[in-house]
Amino acid sequence: MATKAALKAVKAAIDGKRWEEAIEQSNAVLEKDPQNYFSKLFLGRANDGLGKFEDAANAYNGATKIKPDDTQAWLGLRGLYEKQGPAKVDENTQVGLKLAQLYAEADDAHKSQSAIDKLVDHGRKHGTKSQYVRALATQLPTSPIYSFLEGRLPKPDAIYTRIAEIHEAEEAQTISKQIAERKTRIGATTEGTTIQVKQEVYSTSELEDVYQNIIDWTTDDDLRRIYEEKLLQRAYDNLLVLPAGKKLEKRDKVMKLAHDMVIIQHPFLLAWQIELEWRSGLDVEAY
Repeated sequence: MATKAALKAVKAAIDGKRWEEAIEQSNAVLEKDPQNYFSKLFLGRANDGLGKFEDAANAYNGATKIKPDDTQAWLGLRGLYEKQGPAKVDENTQVGLKLAQLYAEADDAHKSQSAIDKLVDHGRKHGTKSQYVRALATQLPTSPIYSFLEGRLPKPDAIYTRIAEIHEAEEAQTISKQIAERKTRIGATTEGTTIQVKQEVYSTSELEDVYQNIIDWTTDDDLRRIYEEKLLQRAYDNLLVLPAGKKLEKRDKVMKLAHDMVIIQHPFLLAWQIELEWRSGLDVEAY
């Protein structure tokens, strides 16, 4: 059977939901033509119909390698990952972003934005907090799609603020949980345990960078002041728990943040305490 006729037969089997037949016929085509794009697509669809998600993903991914700029295989993958809910959130985010880029290359802003909206909504509904943050990040200026969709996406400060809120809640929960678990260990003290846990959490935290991005991107003076305070407080809290040999760089940052706030007469008590006490030498040795 000629390839064109064979593919028509596969399509007919898929339309009739005769999945096993479609798989058999698709594989027959691929034996003769391993780079047949449509046969890979049909193989993905047939395996999806049988609930063989891994085989379906392998087929669709194979198709994307044959024609990486064609949306059909990527759409097949997106549908497959959406169907699996929480199991494939990060994969769905990556595929959704790829689709947004392909639509951007085709100058279709509506479809590009829709692809981003869908992956963010999926991350919100089915992902962990970290996965949702990664989905939200596709809307940020650091995203490869941002320059094309700028003006159609939420403002960066709004996205960064949502990300900050997620990180704050997650970190507070982690710190509280870890302190409660560890302070029951033999020889553990509440103070020592608290310092250790905060060192671990703060060492991998992105909050200071997120706060800085809010400050840099917002046009709302009140919001900027709020996050300038948050940034100083977090940098200061981080400084307090750092080992002695690692304090210098963070201490310089804290002093600069405090000084900048004092210069503009911002009434944040911590900033004034640092400026007056540290620069006068009263508390320098303590840090």
